[in-house]
Amino acid sequence: MKTIGIIANLEKNRAVEAIRNVSDLADGMGFTVYAGECAAALCPPERICPVAEFAARGVEAVVVLGGDGTMLDAAHRTAGQNLPLMGLNIGSLGFLTSVEEQHFAVALQQLREGRFTVSLRAALAMEVVRRDGERFSLPDALNDVVVSRGASGHAVEIDLALDEKAVTRVLCDGIIVSTPTGSTAYSLSAGGPILLPDTPATVISMISPHTLTYRPLVIRDTVRVSLHAATCVVPMIVSSDGRDSKPLQRGDMVRVARSPRSVPLIELHGYDPCDVLRRKLGWGSR
Repeated sequence: MKTIGIIANLEKNRAVEAIRNVSDLADGMGFTVYAGECAAALCPPERICPVAEFAARGVEAVVVLGGDGTMLDAAHRTAGQNLPLMGLNIGSLGFLTSVEEQHFAVALQQLREGRFTVSLRAALAMEVVRRDGERFSLPDALNDVVVSRGASGHAVEIDLALDEKAVTRVLCDGIIVSTPTGSTAYSLSAGGPILLPDTPATVISMISPHTLTYRPLVIRDTVRVSLHAATCVVPMIVSSDGRDSKPLQRGDMVRVARSPRSVPLIELHGYDPCDVLRRKLGWGSR
């Protein structure tokens, strides 16, 4: 590999230092480096390139400096370019940005030498159908699609259907439809299970259900999920990866299915998702 792009979250404390470190390391290894607009003050003008033009400039992979939120943002910003993403962690938790700072040089060297694999992560496509018949979509979600009560202090009722077959009506604060990648994010906080990245499944987790017998559902990723806003005092909210939120009125429907487009993530030589879980969740410690 010869040409890479950089996307960074400048709100992170070590972002400026990390960008310069990665740029210097990449230069020393013979990479041609393009940086997204966020690094305009840190890189020479000839290296600055809009993220939407990365593929056109010959970028072969994108190095993402930040945390998991930065990776989600990068996945949205590079959608349609089929560019694999490699996450370098300068955030806090970092399930998606699993390469720690002391290993940046090794990660870049493996990238240069082609010692990596590309994991095609499932994404979710989502369509909103208004009760008046209007339809629109939000960007594909790498982590999750969430229908929630929004700013309201009231619980809402959501009808859940699978492949157009009614399952139940849930009185709750919301419902999370998650990919395996997103199973360690909001869904995990709501009590959902952890799925390994290559599991062909989708998780449906209820947020604070008002009946203790509700538990997360794990379904095949070929099943279509429908969430119907049955009752709400004020508009609900639907979001894709915690962003691009839109209001939902009573009677509106959200339809979620696996997207035909996957998100390519770089897994370096020796990557083990269970090792990441052990490190990030503190498994085995006392």
